[in-house]
Amino acid sequence: MGLTSDEAKIIINTLGRNPTEAEWLIFEAEWSEHCSYKSSRAWIRLLPSKSPLVIRGSGLDAPIIRINNIAVTFKIESHNHPSAVDPYDGAATGVGGIVRDILTTGLRPIALLDNLHLGSLDNQRSLWLSRNIIKGISDYGNRIGVPVVGGETWFDESFNNNPIVLVTCIGAGDFKRVIWGEGKVGDLVLVVGNDTGRDGMLGSSFASRELSSSDDIGAVQVGNPLLEKLLIDALMELGERGLVKAIKDVGGGGLATALSELAHQLGLGIEVDLTNIRLRDELKPEEILVSESQERMIIVVDPSRLSYVEAVLRKYEVGFDLIGKLTNDGKFTAYYKGIKLIDLPLDLITNPPEPIRKYTEPVYLMRLRRIPPLPSVKFNEALIKVASSPNLASKEVIYTQYDYEVGVRTVIKPGRAGATVLRLLEEDGGDGKLGIAVKADSNPRYSYLNPFTGAANSLAKAYRNVASVGAKPIAAVDSINVGNPEKPDKYWYFVKTVEGLTWMGNALGIPFVGGKVSFYNEDSVTGASIKPVVAVAVLGVVNDYAKAIEGGLTGEGWLVIIGDTGPELGGSEFLHSVHGLVAGEPPEPKPLSEVKNANLVMQLINNGLAKAVMDVGVGGLAAALIKMSIIGGVGFTVDLSKAPLTQGLNDPVTVAFSETNARYIIETSNLKETVRIIEANGVPYGVLGESGGGIVQFKWGGLELASLSVDDLVSINDSLRGVI
Repeated sequence: MGLTSDEAKIIINTLGRNPTEAEWLIFEAEWSEHCSYKSSRAWIRLLPSKSPLVIRGSGLDAPIIRINNIAVTFKIESHNHPSAVDPYDGAATGVGGIVRDILTTGLRPIALLDNLHLGSLDNQRSLWLSRNIIKGISDYGNRIGVPVVGGETWFDESFNNNPIVLVTCIGAGDFKRVIWGEGKVGDLVLVVGNDTGRDGMLGSSFASRELSSSDDIGAVQVGNPLLEKLLIDALMELGERGLVKAIKDVGGGGLATALSELAHQLGLGIEVDLTNIRLRDELKPEEILVSESQERMIIVVDPSRLSYVEAVLRKYEVGFDLIGKLTNDGKFTAYYKGIKLIDLPLDLITNPPEPIRKYTEPVYLMRLRRIPPLPSVKFNEALIKVASSPNLASKEVIYTQYDYEVGVRTVIKPGRAGATVLRLLEEDGGDGKLGIAVKADSNPRYSYLNPFTGAANSLAKAYRNVASVGAKPIAAVDSINVGNPEKPDKYWYFVKTVEGLTWMGNALGIPFVGGKVSFYNEDSVTGASIKPVVAVAVLGVVNDYAKAIEGGLTGEGWLVIIGDTGPELGGSEFLHSVHGLVAGEPPEPKPLSEVKNANLVMQLINNGLAKAVMDVGVGGLAAALIKMSIIGGVGFTVDLSKAPLTQGLNDPVTVAFSETNARYIIETSNLKETVRIIEANGVPYGVLGESGGGIVQFKWGGLELASLSVDDLVSINDSLRGVI
């Protein structure tokens, strides 16, 4: 049993009796870290969550953001443990689960993003995990007709046995279509979708401990994307016709969690009979409760509308079971063949005790934060190593496995800019011009060396990505993935991460409208923990999606860097790729500069002065310029000494690969007006050079540092092809 002895005592003392076997299983599921957030909820309450645009924030299956007459929702989820033992099904069902969370709002899922943190490509098991995770996401997303429009992929040996698989889903629709989650005593409760089977049994408990072996494969759910597609269509029609009052996904913890959380959210009780639930395997009633079979949802309907609901479900060949009703007693009551299995107060089920965890900074960090003396390196060699590193290599071989255009909403496609841009259609309640931009970012090396700084920088990077296409950032969701919270040096990473997100969120004025915490990302045998993954997805608004801008050079202008550059190589791709080091202090977060510089970039884009924009992040100025060249198929000549530099910086290698925050590169054909606006905003800038031709050339004053053809650069950057 996944409960501690103290938790078991609390349950017995509160009830005044020993729970039944079914009741114990409910507590094991609902009081797991995966479902209850018992070790994290006190901290995540600190995150900023309010904004005039946020109508409903975190706490339910998905938030609601209002943009004029359009409702937008987005959410991020992890499926780490399942993907580590059954990568194909683990990743595929991660997609299915997050899509169903969006469906609970009544809005249509319109896009997916994946953030994958995979192991070394030299490790055969890691390579097998990587290939099957990508295939699982591809197959499920393609078959349900929701495009996978963006993401990021990190490679690091700490993920060899514990990959981190994160999926973000965006939904949109007319604000009038939102299902707010209502119910009254006597309303009927139905399970709709898939039959209940043995797959995913107590998966929430499995996800709330360290990984042990492939024996855990029985806790992994198996997906049916074709059924999910039918479920999407059926729920869209039910919502459009106003036939559903509340919807709840059957996810972690199975029916036990879904039913109890739904009733508690409605402020009511619930009574169900499990006798007639459709089964695909022979199950005990206790197993029916905690099975995590996929493609199942709970809906609440008015009794007078039941026949209409049943007709719609039959139309789409979606199975359903009428299992119970809402009550006024605040309890979860369940029967099976006339026998009462469960009789529990919902307040007890949904409010586990929150343990007070100790946290201590790991002793090894003091040593790691000092960068040792580095041997000299030729600029050209460093450039090639950074450009060909797995983390900066082209991910085309991955995203071309996904259908990213289905649904006719994708304006800026994967790999073309810092963020994906989607059009909002007139049927969503808008004017047909409005668009949204979204990007999710993380940096495990930063978070490993300094979790406060790493978390702040993850939000800042996603903020810059969204601004770089001309969108105004308005909201964020986060996914925090760390080790065992019972170990003080691992829990410290979580605490400092939340503090960093809170600080940066407040400074940028960005509310967190949802998130996910995943603990126990460790190997139970070796004790090895992942580098912390703090992924932040930021959503932005584009008033006219036709004005959104890509990152590829056009060959028609000057290259201007916005923001100053300091000697900040700590945790950088340069240190890792060239010197094999993960060391130093990550770049200092600069929230005031982030806001000021982002507003300037958006102004330049809206004024039609920017031909292309790329924010500067991993790999520094050199990597950003390389991306712009490859996307556009155009070369450039730049003088790195022209960048605005701080702290007496005069080393071209450091200037090229420093990862200082709050920087962008702009290509403009109207240099005079661009400079006038930049200077009027009081932002540091430098005119680096010009775009054009088929050669990429880096200089330092009169000294040539490197010269490569664009074709050679494309080949160097395509290092993942044929590998993954």
